[in-house]
Amino acid sequence: MTSLQTTLSDFLKAIPNPFARSNPDLIVLRTTLTLTEDRPKIVFDLTGYGEISEQGRRTWRLALDEIGVSEHLSPDQVHDSGVLSLPLQLHDGLKAGLALMNPAADLPLWLDLVRPYGFLGILPWERVLSEQLARPVLRLPDFLVRPRENADVLEAAILFDPPPSIARANAVDQLKLIVGELLAGSPRAQTRIHIFPNAACAKALANPSVKLDKRAHVHSASEIAESAAEGLGFVSPWFDWICAALKGQSLDAVHFVCRARATEGAAVLLLSRSPNAAEAQILTAAEIGDLGAGLARLGAWAAMFSPPPGEADRAAMAFVADTLAQSRPGSVAFHPAAPDCAQHLRETFRFLFSPEPAQPPKLAKGFLYCQPESVAAHAGFHAKIASTILPSELPELTKQASWLDRVRAKAGVYIPVLGLDLKQAPDWAAAAQRYVESASLDQLRRVSTDVLFSKSTATLDQVKAAAQSETVQKTLSDIQNIVGSYLKRSE
Repeated sequence: MTSLQTTLSDFLKAIPNPFARSNPDLIVLRTTLTLTEDRPKIVFDLTGYGEISEQGRRTWRLALDEIGVSEHLSPDQVHDSGVLSLPLQLHDGLKAGLALMNPAADLPLWLDLVRPYGFLGILPWERVLSEQLARPVLRLPDFLVRPRENADVLEAAILFDPPPSIARANAVDQLKLIVGELLAGSPRAQTRIHIFPNAACAKALANPSVKLDKRAHVHSASEIAESAAEGLGFVSPWFDWICAALKGQSLDAVHFVCRARATEGAAVLLLSRSPNAAEAQILTAAEIGDLGAGLARLGAWAAMFSPPPGEADRAAMAFVADTLAQSRPGSVAFHPAAPDCAQHLRETFRFLFSPEPAQPPKLAKGFLYCQPESVAAHAGFHAKIASTILPSELPELTKQASWLDRVRAKAGVYIPVLGLDLKQAPDWAAAAQRYVESASLDQLRRVSTDVLFSKSTATLDQVKAAAQSETVQKTLSDIQNIVGSYLKRSE
């Protein structure tokens, strides 16, 4: 096999640019946890790609206690606590390196956590680095191609299962905050929110004093019986419920608000065995694989995670979100969804669901895994790599409405008579696209010489090798062609 140990800059230079513009500039801070010495150490590697000067490249090798982190870090340490501080040599070195690179002020710093890195993903890197460097900080996923979807419509679900120890009023306030900030932040022509609460919260939401925007619909647990009759067979009845309630409609995103647990061996969500009040409320674990399968079946390309009000599950929920982001393509956000950071939550939604590349937020709390193509400063990144990694575009899935229809959809919120429901792809079509994206990522991992797929540039470095697997590429293309032909018939 041809050597795959190329560099990110070599790859970017090797791919022709159809827009005849400069290579997209990337600033990457690679963090690697080394366990081969007497004491665990963390290696920081600041690298610039594209037209950014390589003169600013810097490397630091520090003991964990030098950045304020215990060698026995555990999820018991809250995500946004005082844990994590930059020593003077790292703080000044990062600033000096960036000064030599001379990047544009709007370029984010991409944090690349190199696996395996234990619980380092729960640390508040974004808050510390964005404050020190005065620029947004985003996390770099393995799969750098933005998921394909209809950018006119945002169809989101909120799985809301806080513990009974949380006062119902506090739980409802958090739900109202998420709904309000999502609707206020979404720049799409049409946004709809489906709320799936546990039995106690459903009862609280039924109170006439609780007012929600008409674009947010609270689903009834009676739909669970329908899902059971259809034999959908998800690991969790919650996903069965969501799938049945949507009646073939796909989702773009699912926001999880529930309990979580993190150990050295696993990260799981803890969900009520059933959201139905008539059944015994026993907790069951939804593992990362279960979450990924459920999201793919619903066609969702984004997942958001927030702990219930309070601090108890914050670090564990951050660990679940970080682990999921490393397991599948798509975008993943973690945010506490608390009143003191509501504006940051809105800005996260605004950026995440922008139909066009946008300016990312500076996150004081939480983190966001997304693709460089989503950032305004990296517009054009998609054109360099997507055609090599994925089969050809599926226009039936990403087809946008006319300008007039988009205006009518927006106006319908205020003037119902002018309203128009924009068409969203069916769940089976979106699920097929998510499968193609996941299969493409799996193929990149299979051909990688890095068996853990841990190198920061592994995704891009393996693109040429992946493209040589004609059988895989043809199979994925055939899947898309079949999906496209069925979508055309249903129009």
